[in-house]
Amino acid sequence: MRGRAAFATLVVLAACRPPAERARPRAESDASVSLPPPAPPPDAAPSAPKEIGPFELSFAPQRKVYYVRAAREGRARLLANLHGVCNPPGYACGYWVRAASETGVLVCPEGNARCGASPTWKQPFGAFDDDLERAIAVVDAAHPGEIEREGAILTGFSLGAYAAADIARRHPGRWPHLILTEADVPLDEAQLRKAGVRAVALLAGERGSQIAGAKRTVDRLGARGYPAKLLVMKGAGHHYSADIDALMEEAITFVTSAPDLALTPDASR
Repeated sequence: MRGRAAFATLVVLAACRPPAERARPRAESDASVSLPPPAPPPDAAPSAPKEIGPFELSFAPQRKVYYVRAAREGRARLLANLHGVCNPPGYACGYWVRAASETGVLVCPEGNARCGASPTWKQPFGAFDDDLERAIAVVDAAHPGEIEREGAILTGFSLGAYAAADIARRHPGRWPHLILTEADVPLDEAQLRKAGVRAVALLAGERGSQIAGAKRTVDRLGARGYPAKLLVMKGAGHHYSADIDALMEEAITFVTSAPDLALTPDASR
């Protein structure tokens, strides 16, 4: 009986040995375990597209400036537009927002008077000039660092086109590119060169009263070696054609691609 008790005691003791005393796996087995690669960092959240507008701000008592920001970041070329009689900026500028935003910052002040619900102009061209500069300053203050005045483009519709040509002559070099729509503006090649205007694009409605005069002007300027182009708005009278966005893009490309040679006097005169 004493021997059986001793044997049972040994069996119990062997079963109760702590884990540290049991056999361990070989060291090289530990080294062969491969861990999964670290997860890549999460992709950055895509940035929201830039809001280009159109927007409105007050620039004078009871008057707004309608404007469109450039689609790209950073400084961009200034475009300015002067609307016509009883013709709001929402029309004069609003139908070519894509072309404008792909070029730069478009600024379109309201006129100083009213024509029913629409703004109009009843003031001399010098006051147009002052209003335009106030409107540009307001937009520039709202979006600092976005407007680049070098190579600026001045555009106008109807009466606004006459004012645009006058303003360019008042400030040599300030507005080197002109786009004039639906206006038989008398343009003199020598005056344009003196004003630092490098090129002019004229847009006229195919059925309107301005196209014949605009064609004569372009032909006369071209004969003097001055960069000028006529773009016809198909089927239009004294209003925009359906493809005005594409036509304005073509006009912008033309005036901004003109060589500096346009600023020198015509040697053939």
